[in-house]
Amino acid sequence: MQKKVTVALFILIIFALGVVLTSLLNKESDEVLIDAQYLSPSQKRSGKDVLEAKTWAQSLAGSDKTRFTFPVNELFMKIDLRTYVPPKIKSYRLVVDRADRYSLFCIVQTLSGMNMPYVIEKQNNIPIIHVSSKTEDNLKEIVNKLRHYDIESKIKEVWL
Repeated sequence: MQKKVTVALFILIIFALGVVLTSLLNKESDEVLIDAQYLSPSQKRSGKDVLEAKTWAQSLAGSDKTRFTFPVNELFMKIDLRTYVPPKIKSYRLVVDRADRYSLFCIVQTLSGMNMPYVIEKQNNIPIIHVSSKTEDNLKEIVNKLRHYDIESKIKEVWL
């Protein structure tokens, strides 16, 4: 008999502890108590309690303005990029009649030998060569040198 009473008392204590723990864990933990000094004047006049229990989402939704500042300095800049765009530069395009590896090798060697700045661009498997020069005389000399390699080329004026 004494064993049965002890087991029943043990089960009752475990059950009571379970009820207390579940009530503590299920309690809404996002409640915020708002002090009277933070209440708006309309809430103070309406006769509400000095301390009012609200969730943080309810208090945020009811606020009209923010009462915080960002921890950084704000800087607003307006940059008119149209004044910084450089004017177009007159450049020349070397149009070559063929685009095999040998002719490209000869063109690159000729341009490098004359210390001419150039850019080779590939469009639809056709190389386009942009040569930077201020005068056309240097470019005519390049065309004459490329004729020695049986490479026909023309010069076109391009604005970049």
